[in-house]
Amino acid sequence: MKNTTRKGVKEKATSTIANTKKVPAPASMYDKLNGFFDRHSQAFFVLAMALSVLMCLAMFDVKVSLSGDDSDYVVSAERFWRNFSFPGGHAPLYPMVLSPLAGIFGMNLLLFKSLSAIFMVLSFLLLYKSFRNVLPAVVLMPGLLLASICSYLFFYAGYTYSEPLFMLIQGLFIYFFARYFLWNDPSSQAASTPATKAFSLKADWRRFLIIAALALCMTLTRSIGYAVLGVVILFLALQRRWKDTLYMCGAFVVVFTAFQIFKSIAWPGTGEAYGFDRLFAKDSYNPTLGMESFQGIVKRFTENSQIYLSWFLYRFMGLMPDTSSEYIQIDTLRTVGVYLLYAVCLALAFRRSRALLFIGLYVGIMNLGSFVALQSSWGQDRLIVIYYPLILLFFLGGICCLFQIKWLRRCFFVYPLALIVVFLSTAYISKKNVERNLPVLQQNLMGDKLYGFTPDWENFIIGSQWAAKNLDKDAVIISRKPTISKVYTGRDFDVVPTALTVPPDTLTAFRSRLPEGYTVAVIDASVGVFPGEAVQYVVSHLRGNKFSLHGTETVSVCIYLVPDEYLPDMMLSVGANEMAYTLDFDEFINQLDNIESYRIYDPDMMLRYLEEHNIKYLLLPQLRVYPSMKSDRFINNVHQYRDYVSFKRPGHFRTIHTAGSDEPCEIVEFIR
Repeated sequence: MKNTTRKGVKEKATSTIANTKKVPAPASMYDKLNGFFDRHSQAFFVLAMALSVLMCLAMFDVKVSLSGDDSDYVVSAERFWRNFSFPGGHAPLYPMVLSPLAGIFGMNLLLFKSLSAIFMVLSFLLLYKSFRNVLPAVVLMPGLLLASICSYLFFYAGYTYSEPLFMLIQGLFIYFFARYFLWNDPSSQAASTPATKAFSLKADWRRFLIIAALALCMTLTRSIGYAVLGVVILFLALQRRWKDTLYMCGAFVVVFTAFQIFKSIAWPGTGEAYGFDRLFAKDSYNPTLGMESFQGIVKRFTENSQIYLSWFLYRFMGLMPDTSSEYIQIDTLRTVGVYLLYAVCLALAFRRSRALLFIGLYVGIMNLGSFVALQSSWGQDRLIVIYYPLILLFFLGGICCLFQIKWLRRCFFVYPLALIVVFLSTAYISKKNVERNLPVLQQNLMGDKLYGFTPDWENFIIGSQWAAKNLDKDAVIISRKPTISKVYTGRDFDVVPTALTVPPDTLTAFRSRLPEGYTVAVIDASVGVFPGEAVQYVVSHLRGNKFSLHGTETVSVCIYLVPDEYLPDMMLSVGANEMAYTLDFDEFINQLDNIESYRIYDPDMMLRYLEEHNIKYLLLPQLRVYPSMKSDRFINNVHQYRDYVSFKRPGHFRTIHTAGSDEPCEIVEFIR
């Protein structure tokens, strides 16, 4: 009996131990949260898509943008359909895509903008399909939700910019790349481990050509698309997929060469709008300054990093105030913080996830290329917002990997708290932007197409409409924004070159050809504009016969070739109006070596341009330098053009109409 009892006790104890061993360990917070998002992934996906559609509608804008780039695409689409002329802009594929709609429906802004919204929503769908079985649900679903409420992203869903099309092609590229190179690799497998078997060229050549063709489409939509070639090659090389790397390079060569051959046949003599000579010029609008130095490139990279990472990126997340881009608040500490987080996430991705590694390389290389190639003065959020959903996925994935490190697992609670903070801050900023946009959209849809424009732009468009209706049908009309004028009138307008300047290496030749009985007068044109023919300047860079320097300021001067008999009268006018000048042309040329940035205008050349191009009318709007604030400064390129010519040749221009009284738009006639 005792033995039986002891045996029973022993068996019971053994059974208890066995049952204890079978009890699973408590689920971590990561597992619980990931499981929650995984179980409800379909619901979260539907929610993200619904929010993206709502944001497209709430941020929709039927007007054109003030930059004029969106109008350029529309006009290029119409010309491509009508003349089959290659769109020479920086996104030639976009006008080609729009051209059938332009040919059938005309320049229908509402239709084009609706297409942008569709592109944007489809890009979200593609991101979900690309990574739903690759990234953890706790990364993918919050990333999509955060992106789906970012008003800065959906601002471009209501414009005819190339960004929505680029995001769609980017989504297609990532989808096919993930399908071929990521889906078969466990996301937990370290990128540094040997990769799976390489593809066979005979069996898989179509895969490489599809990737190469989509890469080509990206380059034709944005110049930075060329950087995607480096992303693919580096990613495959890091995995030691040498044959795949070689096949991919061959596919790029085949596809890009085939396109260049076709382009040379269909559109001979067509160049690139944003070639390396312009991208790496010191000033893309003033090529006379030459190419950027290595130190200049480093400075450009540093400045762009601060603008895009410490300002725009934080603003997308609602962590910076919603102020105009005119008041960019850069911060070195925030910039360094982003770079440090990126480096940590990339290192973790290399050890833990091929998918995150690919995303990290993509956003890193694409943005690096942008920061090096773009002028810092171009600072616009649209140059980085196209990568924002991917940036979110990369940082969220990297942070999750960070908190999977054994000694940091207890800190995972920081992750959901950060998600809540960013979600609430993004939602708050988006709410403000939507509330600001909806009343304007309502008035526009009710028929007031100009509601929401500031008076300067409203008068410019009204002036364009008056000119299109009342001036000679065959007359050439100059407009500061010719494509905006055409979108609102249907009539072609022209533009005077913004860089009709004299290269410094021609000044010596100019002096050697100086006719007898003429003097060269160099007059400062750096400050202000000529108010009609009553010329007034503030003495700045020139003092009497001496040319003073102002560091890195852009020095602008006009070179007038004056007959000696008229020189005394001209100098009296210059003195009476306190204009800075010099008659010592040799000294002026010598001083140019000490000035970093300058522009030299030749009014005689400007006059010849007007005559040779049969220009008859000019629109002179007072478009604000700071769009959100009225001041005594306005964009005066066309005004200067008229005034530089008028000072030497009075009576060439007369005002025939003025649109508006506050920040008006003058229409002047050029009289030969």
